[in-house]
Amino acid sequence: MKNSIFTLLNAVGCLILTSLVAFQWSKERGTHRITQDLRSALADSESRHTKEIKKTSALERDVAVLKEAVAATQAAAETSAKDNASHSTKAALLQTELAAALDQAKSWEASIAARDTKLKELNSELIVTRRRLDEAIVTLKAAGAR
Repeated sequence: MKNSIFTLLNAVGCLILTSLVAFQWSKERGTHRITQDLRSALADSESRHTKEIKKTSALERDVAVLKEAVAATQAAAETSAKDNASHSTKAALLQTELAAALDQAKSWEASIAARDTKLKELNSELIVTRRRLDEAIVTLKAAGAR
């Protein structure tokens, strides 16, 4: 009887130990699964972190390029404004010179018209004088022929 109790107690002890081992093994498998999931999540997180760093770096380069472009555009705008002011001043000066030249041209046109009028008067007087001279020559020839 003592042997059978020990055998029974040994069998119960083995079952309890087997159950305990199975329970710990199951618990360890669950912990291992959780650890694997966490490692996978960590790898994904690191991958995303690396991608975000690259993206941030690219965006910072883009911002730097845009700042340079804005600075160049502002410089070009300032230069253009200066050139525009210079051209406006030149245009005003040329406008004044053009007005003076037009006034001078009108003065010359008036002088030319006065000269043309004087030439026509002198031409008319010359034609009248020429006729009188021709008449005088004809009269002298007629008087010389007599």
